[in-house]
Amino acid sequence: MNIVDYIVFAITLVPVVIIGWLSAKRSRRDNTSREFQLAGKGINKLQAGFSMAATDFGGSGLVGAIGACYVSGMSGAWWNLAAAPAFLLVGLLLARRLNTMGSATLPEYLGKRYSPSVKYITCIMHVCASIAALSVQFTVSCTVLHVLSGLDLTLSLIISMALVVLLTSGGLRSVVNTDSALFVVIVISVLVAVPITMSAGGGYSSIVERVPDGFMRMDGLGFWTPLSWVLMCTLSYSTNQNYVQRMVSSRDEGTAVFSAVFTAGFYVIISIALGLIGVAASVLLPGIEDTNTVFPEVLVNFFPHGLLGLGLSAVFAATISTGTSILHAVATLIVNDIWKPTRGRNKSDKEQLRLMRALVYVTAVFSLGISLLSSDIINICYVGGLFYSTSAFLPMVFGLHSRFVTKRAALASIVVTVLLSLGWEYFPQFRPALFSELPSNVFGLVISLILILIISLFDKNGQREKTADI
Repeated sequence: MNIVDYIVFAITLVPVVIIGWLSAKRSRRDNTSREFQLAGKGINKLQAGFSMAATDFGGSGLVGAIGACYVSGMSGAWWNLAAAPAFLLVGLLLARRLNTMGSATLPEYLGKRYSPSVKYITCIMHVCASIAALSVQFTVSCTVLHVLSGLDLTLSLIISMALVVLLTSGGLRSVVNTDSALFVVIVISVLVAVPITMSAGGGYSSIVERVPDGFMRMDGLGFWTPLSWVLMCTLSYSTNQNYVQRMVSSRDEGTAVFSAVFTAGFYVIISIALGLIGVAASVLLPGIEDTNTVFPEVLVNFFPHGLLGLGLSAVFAATISTGTSILHAVATLIVNDIWKPTRGRNKSDKEQLRLMRALVYVTAVFSLGISLLSSDIINICYVGGLFYSTSAFLPMVFGLHSRFVTKRAALASIVVTVLLSLGWEYFPQFRPALFSELPSNVFGLVISLILILIISLFDKNGQREKTADI
């Protein structure tokens, strides 16, 4: 990188920081926990749609997906393409209910619907999975900055963390508005990257001729892997706070639906674009062992100065937008679902705000340590979902739509599903031969359904709580 690249990088991201600062000033004028957590429940369609798309399309969506296509061909595009049907399902079937569930977080709702134990367990699992996901964002941004600029990895991590913390400390309004700006940066950067990369490979026809047979097909990963990814996305988008908070904080049900459906359409386009970049990179730069560095290597070797800075901006935009949402979600979960009901009953609203802002810093620092151990970012995201989303999904769906499931059934299914899903993932030698190819989240969902149905049917003494007003 030279001075031109750094100037372009600054020109691209400095306005984002200014937007975050101005949004934070407005939030601080209201200075309430509701404003910090839900932006006054006033997010409009443009904010909701752009922010939802930018929130999900993080480091794994950009760098991880390109690396997957580098290795697997266009089949690797399923890592992003799986999000399209998932967001469509969430938007059409769940967004309205989530918008009107009357709780700031899903664990809070589950606690009202079932029991405080369910709330605390799901909240703790959610926080653990979120911190792991946040470490992935730091890993991606620091890896790219290190490859492009030669900065020390530790210094790169600190820079990434500082930007995320700065944009998160202003609350959800700041996060949403900066996400919307970052979404524009991501789209422009990727659309510029496709023709540059394809041209470097001699055009689409030339690239197709040089890749192995079947490399351009979408069925190279078989049936179970794409299905597992679609399921993983569906579970995540309907249970994780960084998505739920977009739907909860939307000004009305229609806005909540729009945010998810818009993001589904975005993923159809972006998946194909990144797939082409990854396939072209496999021809242009064969032999790269660390797939996290494929996109940075493409930038260094084929992008002219100036556009190289724009490419770096895309990576930071993707990781920062996701990182701020995750960091905000963790602070909200800890204060709203653990501290407030146990230690903060008699505390003022301003004390809640101070604690949430302090947690932003503490969580960021903790995730930095984890990021030093991160390597396979796709696997980290997948396994992280087993801690929470797989176990919370069916209790949430049943809770929103019926009074059938009992408190005991919800609690037992959540605990057992987590334990058995992780065992299925990490000890494949114990799987029955007939089901050895069954993905861990599919297995976990089946276990969750069986437990919920059986325990609820036979739990004659279990109190069937009335479904919360929705």
